[in-house]
Amino acid sequence: MASYGVVTPPPERPLTQAERDLLQSDRPGYGSCSVVEVSFNLVNATVGAGIIGLPFAVYHAGFFIGIAVSVIVAILSQLGLYMLIRAGQRTNIYKFAMLVEYLMGRPGYHFLNFIVFFQAAGACVSYFILVGDTIPVLLTLYFPQYSIFANRSLVIAVISYVFILPLNLSRSIGALARWSILSVLCLPVILLTMLIRAPVYAPEHRAPLTWVGSDIFGALGIMAFAFACSQVAFDNFRSQKDQSSSGWAKSTTLATIMSWFVSMAFAVLGYLSFGVDVQPNLFLNFPNDDPIVNIGRFALGFSMLLTIPMGFYPTREAVQKSLGFETADRQPTKMQHYIVTFVLFTVITAAGIAIRSIGQVYAIVGGFAATTLAYILPAASYLVTRRAVPLEDEAAKKPLLAHDPPTDAASSSSSTSSSSPLPSPSAKDNVAWSDESGTGRAGALMTTRWSWLDMAAVLLIIWGFMVMIFSVSGALRSSK
Repeated sequence: MASYGVVTPPPERPLTQAERDLLQSDRPGYGSCSVVEVSFNLVNATVGAGIIGLPFAVYHAGFFIGIAVSVIVAILSQLGLYMLIRAGQRTNIYKFAMLVEYLMGRPGYHFLNFIVFFQAAGACVSYFILVGDTIPVLLTLYFPQYSIFANRSLVIAVISYVFILPLNLSRSIGALARWSILSVLCLPVILLTMLIRAPVYAPEHRAPLTWVGSDIFGALGIMAFAFACSQVAFDNFRSQKDQSSSGWAKSTTLATIMSWFVSMAFAVLGYLSFGVDVQPNLFLNFPNDDPIVNIGRFALGFSMLLTIPMGFYPTREAVQKSLGFETADRQPTKMQHYIVTFVLFTVITAAGIAIRSIGQVYAIVGGFAATTLAYILPAASYLVTRRAVPLEDEAAKKPLLAHDPPTDAASSSSSTSSSSPLPSPSAKDNVAWSDESGTGRAGALMTTRWSWLDMAAVLLIIWGFMVMIFSVSGALRSSK
């Protein structure tokens, strides 16, 4: 089983932050974040715009079935995250697109990049929609003398380039860990304002406690969108200090538990307060001049500002891979990195300004892209790599930095250089894996004995296709 553990640079040549950022974005062995920090990163990527639509999903699924299904969706999403990293450990591949290329050839590589782009960019657009539904409302209410604040498009554009763009300039998603903690800390504020004010409006609405709703699969699409974060799985894994399977299981389990409790507390409270009248964006059910609700609106808008980068990083990575700027043995130059960042950010911001219907974004992006990324591809990767022979990690032997000499398992510990070489973690240069029984070794074929995880992977694929077909078809029918 691949186990990188904690990598500490030798005292004679410590990594600079820029060097660690570059290496961490490319390969395992240079993680700097704790299990808790990575968990908050995953929660921040998970509990984004989708949480606002969960009361709407509970209404369509039925109250009791909605809660039960949410547990299943959360567990399956966590299982998909674990399977994806296990597949990477089996093959020595730690980038989603390259793993799918290994499994499906070059067409699979481009297909995955498209799906990641569709999912992550769609998430960014939904976050921008929520920013547009919250911040301009507050600015107009509390600063009525400035009519410019009523211009939703202008407010989003200014906020985007002044506050959000700087967070997207780093190469590694690990740089967002502390911002993610701040974003997640906004969620209790949002929930508290809902808890205080939603019951006040509850008598005006009917909230039947039904078992089965009118559109279970449409609700599943929204929930898949709300709990999916596979597009940032490898980014977060590479940023974690403890890069063992057990360390990753701890991170994903903790993140899933936190995400589910926060999300479903919001969903249940929202549905019980507004019932059959609940909107895809729950805050649209409240009047604009409620001061306590507006605290929650501000917390939501601020949280979305910090969550947009979590969707932007995988979007940019997919574009860079499609353009050939990022491959197995090279990273984009500074010029390529910044050009892609600025152009892509401008396009996504423009889409977030132009699109207003967050409900359709939930259903289509969740039903198509989220099910593919969270269920189908991780489970398929796990099954196909049951008999995988790990690839030699050639990318790790090629220098990313000007003074980082090529290394291999035999010479990394003994090589000398007059340019003070960067540390090359010896554990990473001799990657081994094992099957779930712990008896495998590098270079051997995996056991053919089926485990419960193999059976779960088969069911995960079936579940993913079922949710995709019914939720997307339902969303397209409702849009006509």
